[in-house]
Amino acid sequence: MLITRAHLKAFRSVFEFGFPIDPKITVMIGANESGKTNILRGLESFRPDFPFTNSLTCQYSDYYYQGRCPEVTLEFSHLSRENRRNLIPFSEIFKDVEKFSVIKNGPDLTNYHVFVKDEELSISNIKRFLEFLPKILYFDNISLIKSRVELDTLLNGDVTSRTERNLLKIGGLQNNFEIIFEDSTRGRRASEEAGKLITQQIRRVWSQEPTIEIKLNVNGKVLYIDISDGTTVYDTAESRSLGFRWYLSFYINFIAQTFEAKANEYFFLIDEPGIHLHPAGQKDLTKVMEDLAIKNQLIYTTHSPFMINREFPQRVRLVYKGREGTKIDNCAYRDNWKPLRRSIGLVLGDLFFFNDSSFILEVPSKKTSIRKKLQLFKSHSGKNA
Repeated sequence: MLITRAHLKAFRSVFEFGFPIDPKITVMIGANESGKTNILRGLESFRPDFPFTNSLTCQYSDYYYQGRCPEVTLEFSHLSRENRRNLIPFSEIFKDVEKFSVIKNGPDLTNYHVFVKDEELSISNIKRFLEFLPKILYFDNISLIKSRVELDTLLNGDVTSRTERNLLKIGGLQNNFEIIFEDSTRGRRASEEAGKLITQQIRRVWSQEPTIEIKLNVNGKVLYIDISDGTTVYDTAESRSLGFRWYLSFYINFIAQTFEAKANEYFFLIDEPGIHLHPAGQKDLTKVMEDLAIKNQLIYTTHSPFMINREFPQRVRLVYKGREGTKIDNCAYRDNWKPLRRSIGLVLGDLFFFNDSSFILEVPSKKTSIRKKLQLFKSHSGKNA
C-alpha cells in the first residue's frame, strides 16, 4: 500500500493545498522559514498518538476563528493482496477498490473518516483499521553513535544505545548480541565478522573515504567501537567529524529499521538530513535515500540543491511562502529549474568551482537579428582598423 497524495488544511503556516507523493522519494526543497517542517509535521499529525489540537490551526484561516482543529487527508492506493485481506473485514468494498482516503479533523479516533470516492464508510473499529496503514515515522534528531556501550545497556533496550544496537543488527547480530562478549574463539570470530560486514556496508555508501573501517573490540562487558581510515589508526567515534558521525548514525538507524520491515510498512519523514555534510557527502546521502526507498516511501526536506537527484525531477516539490502562507510548486524543474533557482537564490556565479570540461556560453538578453549583428561587427571592425 502506498500513500499517493496528501491534503493539508489550516495546519500552522499552511492555509490549504494538496500535493502528490512519489511512490519512492519526495523531496521538499525551499528557503529557510518557507514551511517545509510544517508540512512534515502536518503529515506526522495523521498518527493517532499525535497531540492534535486547535493549537496547530493556521491563524489566518476560518478554522482558527471557529476554534476548529486542522484537517489532514491522506490518499492510499496500490493495495496488495495482503492489504485487501486485512481490510476486507472492515468493509467488503476493499475487495475491488483501487484507492481510498482517510481524513483526520480532530484529536479523537472518532475524528477519522474513511472515504471511497465521495462515500464515507462506516468503520466499527477505526483504531484497528489504522494499524493496517503504513506507519508514519518522523525523524529530526538522530542519536549519534558512541565509542563504547555496555552489554547490560544493549540488552535492556535503553533508547540511548539504539544506534549501537542497530549497528550490531546490520553486522548480523540482531538476535544474539551476547555472542561477541564471549571470551572465546567463537566470540572473537563473531566480533571480527560483524566488523567486516559493517565496514562493507559503510564503504558502499561513503565515497569520500574508501579505506574507512569499523572494528568492534570487547573488554569484559564493554563494547568499544573504533573507526580508522587510510590516514589514521583506530580512533573513537567522537574523534571523527560531525558530518561523518551523523552520516554513519543516520545510515545505521534507517537501514536497521528496514531490515525486518515488510514492503511499505513505514512512511519516513526526515527533516533536513545531511545538514552537517559538504556537497559530496550530501550526494552520497541521496544514494542512501535510494536504498531506503527500495522498501519504504520517504519524504525529506532540504534547502540544498545537492540533495536533489536530477535523474528524478518529478520527485521535487518546491516549498515557498506567499501571502496566503506556505505553498507548493510541483513542477520546480520547468524552464531548467527556474522556479527553484529563483526561490533559493541560486545563480551561476555562486558555483565558483567548475569542472575542467565545463562550457559557458553568454547569451544576449535581447534578441538581435543576424543582419543587425553583422552591421555591428563591421562597424566595430572599421573603428579598430
